[in-house]
Amino acid sequence: MRDIKSADGQEESNAHSAPLWHGPAAGAISSIASRVVTYPADTVKAQQQLRGVTSARGYSSSTLSAFQQVVRAEGLSGFYRGFGAVLSGVVPATALYFGGYETGKQLIPAGYGFLGDMLVGCYSQAIAGIVFTPVDIIKERMQVQGMMQGAFTYRSTFHAVSSIMHQHGLPGLMKGYWATNSVWFPWNMIYIASYERSKTALAQQLQLRDAGQLPGWGIAICSAGSAALAAWCTHPADVVKTRLQGHE
Repeated sequence: MRDIKSADGQEESNAHSAPLWHGPAAGAISSIASRVVTYPADTVKAQQQLRGVTSARGYSSSTLSAFQQVVRAEGLSGFYRGFGAVLSGVVPATALYFGGYETGKQLIPAGYGFLGDMLVGCYSQAIAGIVFTPVDIIKERMQVQGMMQGAFTYRSTFHAVSSIMHQHGLPGLMKGYWATNSVWFPWNMIYIASYERSKTALAQQLQLRDAGQLPGWGIAICSAGSAALAAWCTHPADVVKTRLQGHE
């Protein structure tokens, strides 16, 4: 599961004058921290989404049982298979995303409102997807290789990259770029539009001058609620993406 959060929670009304690198830098740091926490759940999600295209036995459809199974079979390290790909790609990918986010906010006229927020989300994802796609392919294949009955076995992130490049060339690392965007275009459209609107609504409820004055807990609530809504709406497409990229 991808963990995009807005880095402009403390922005002032003159945020457009802030250096462009502030958003990418804050986004990359927060993304690494959140990935460490959420990666075990992401591993279980990938395994459950791919169960339907394998005949491997013993992989439970229950989320709790799936967690217990990974612990019994591989220990805690089993949850972090493929994490090297994330560490290698999350900084440039997230930097591109937030760079696109900040640039998009300057390019899209403020008067576009809800439509403008959605366009900013698509613009950000189109740029970041160039890096996110190969990262997703590597991490998902390493997360599920234990249930693929020897279809592929990678010893490390570097071995996975070199093996795919040897077999399929560069296109192999970009497999499912549009499938990825079929998930993340609507995800970002829903997330950013919901996030911006919820911040405005909460600021009004708290009788603040603008959303830039929201406290940290308010930003967290808006971000978490918007991400949950976006994930729920796009989960079917995410299943298709995982099966396309995670299956040889």
